[in-house]
Amino acid sequence: MAEITLKTTAIHEAGHAVAHKRLGIEQDFATIEPRGRTLGGVKAEGVHDVCNAGQARPQVLAYCAGYAALVAAGYTEAEATLGADDDFDNVNYLIESWLLNPSLEDWKAEAVLLMREPRNLSAVQVIARELLDKKRLDGDLLTVYLEFADGEATQADLDSYLLMRSQADPRRSFK
Repeated sequence: MAEITLKTTAIHEAGHAVAHKRLGIEQDFATIEPRGRTLGGVKAEGVHDVCNAGQARPQVLAYCAGYAALVAAGYTEAEATLGADDDFDNVNYLIESWLLNPSLEDWKAEAVLLMREPRNLSAVQVIARELLDKKRLDGDLLTVYLEFADGEATQADLDSYLLMRSQADPRRSFK
């Protein structure tokens, strides 16, 4: 039987975070810290920030991206669907509100294609690993890890950035 684990939660939230960055959706943070009935989340622009169908399309993909990251990583449909009910509810809301085509199943398939792109798979792996380590990554840190995963930043760049952040706020640990 499929079950939600910390690792699947990290991959799911990393999928959302990567999709947000790739699709130009502002986000404040990603976390795998449980809160209420959720095991993690990404605080980003959402359904209530959408003003037209053009804005709804990237949001739909981003909502499907947590599920899609798990499918792209080799998890079963049952495993990938666990914990995605709210995401799919938001997708259906956007589809109905903005008269979007195609169906939820088609949007899920499109999101899987997005997450299977090698640079996105790599970024999901990096961000999921860091979420498992740090539990929460703010928007700036997500950007730096994405640049690292894309090869735009070296390990030395990343280490330098983390050191600078820890010196700026010694109460927080970034390593």
